[in-house]
Amino acid sequence: MKMKSFKWMGAALALATFGSLGGWVSTAQAADETIKGEIVDLMCYIDHGAKGGKHADCAQSCIKGGGPVGILTADNQLYLVIGEHKPINDKLAPLAAKTVTLKGKVVERNGMKMIENVEIQK
Repeated sequence: MKMKSFKWMGAALALATFGSLGGWVSTAQAADETIKGEIVDLMCYIDHGAKGGKHADCAQSCIKGGGPVGILTADNQLYLVIGEHKPINDKLAPLAAKTVTLKGKVVERNGMKMIENVEIQK
């Protein structure tokens, strides 16, 4: 299936994810952490495990199209990545399938992890 056929699904997933952030309250114990891993588009990674260089072009297209973005660590921990309470897909799309280091507030709820207020480390 082509990426275009997933646009509506990506938009719905992003809306469900980012639209519910108001209920996702970070606790006072949450501290800034540094996480190193591969930037993945969550739609393809969660659906069929797509990652790495062979998937880079598709991941970049999905991220540019507004799909949710994740970072996958070497020990297979997966985090939703957002900026300051909004997506930062424009900054992350060129980094699709690359290993990067992000710094931000890490929170977890019901088994889902998120790093927010992300700063891309150089």
